[in-house]
Amino acid sequence: MGMIQSIHEPLIDYKIESTGSLMSQLLDEIVMAYEDLIADVEEGKVNAGILHREIEKKVDACKGVFNAETLKKEIFDTIYGYGLLQPYIEDPEISDIDVPRYDYILIRKKGVLQELNLSFESEVVFERFCRVLVIRHGGVINLMEAHCRVSDRVNKLRINVSMPPRNTTGASLTIRKHKADAYTYQELIQLGMLDNQSKTVLETVDIQKKNILICGKGASGKTTLLRTLIDFGDKMERLLICESDTEIYPQKKNVIVQRVQKNKNSITDQALETLLKEGLTMSLDTYCIGEITGAEAWSFVKAGYTDHRIMGTIHSKSCQDALNRLLMLVENETRMDEKTIREMVLGSMNVVIYMKNFQVNEIFDASNHRILYQKGVNVGDWDYSGIEPFGGIIAL
Repeated sequence: MGMIQSIHEPLIDYKIESTGSLMSQLLDEIVMAYEDLIADVEEGKVNAGILHREIEKKVDACKGVFNAETLKKEIFDTIYGYGLLQPYIEDPEISDIDVPRYDYILIRKKGVLQELNLSFESEVVFERFCRVLVIRHGGVINLMEAHCRVSDRVNKLRINVSMPPRNTTGASLTIRKHKADAYTYQELIQLGMLDNQSKTVLETVDIQKKNILICGKGASGKTTLLRTLIDFGDKMERLLICESDTEIYPQKKNVIVQRVQKNKNSITDQALETLLKEGLTMSLDTYCIGEITGAEAWSFVKAGYTDHRIMGTIHSKSCQDALNRLLMLVENETRMDEKTIREMVLGSMNVVIYMKNFQVNEIFDASNHRILYQKGVNVGDWDYSGIEPFGGIIAL
């Protein structure tokens, strides 16, 4: 997984030799003047023809200096596409694109990290490229807010951008690509995420409508597995997904997806919590939080404790630590005594799944305090008598 492989291919030159500086100037003017319009066009709220006409006016005002049509095409490609990254966006075998600096680009293809012989023209060009990506997907990035995460729902991308002054090494960009459709269980076996034993356990707990928490570090496969559990579960299960950024992309029709609305104003810490609270009034069967990071943890636990089915993901290094982290997040949101909170956290969760390196490593039955599956170990070999809730760390 950590291996870096060099790909030798010709650099793609996106410079306009005679008009490069003019195009840079026009692009800066367009991005600053039509920031909201660019975002509205991307969201489908405004006809793209309106933005086209405004851009054409600026370009036509400079006629005689260069080929106007060529410059228009370059500007449109920059605003609407992904420039020299476009071939990698379109390649279905690539899952991640990482640009830590303007002149250094990595991709992850079939699980292998590869270095590209490719570079943006300059730091200025790359920073503008990143800024346009954020703006057109409804995000905000400036000197005060120098980091932003947005989603491209059309291409199913999660985009992270950081810029100076936060970054002292210049702008950086990471793009996570999501598969168009959820993997089937059999496809996950072929990819090595599951084996026959873990597949059987997961299908069983999903059929039994167990509350499920998937944990692991970033890029461990949490969202990929959650998509499979959702799309290949009971088609009559009425489900609400609450997300800060769109990532799950369910294909099952009996699902409502809600995400935090982003605008020029700051987003409150209660945003995800509000989606879940209001969603509970809809009397659905299951409530899912794409990633639990803050105040929403308390609403998540309360929903599971009051006999709603809950599903979600959280960052942690083991099944037991996932429960501890959930406890920690909940403690920040209530004045109840610690013992009661522990009881509610444990009572709300049935199954915790730990993932590492895009593989299911362990499945823990939190209700009965036993391991249902551990990679490479026959479940029948386990002595469950010594297993305590939360790994004994916060046992009741």
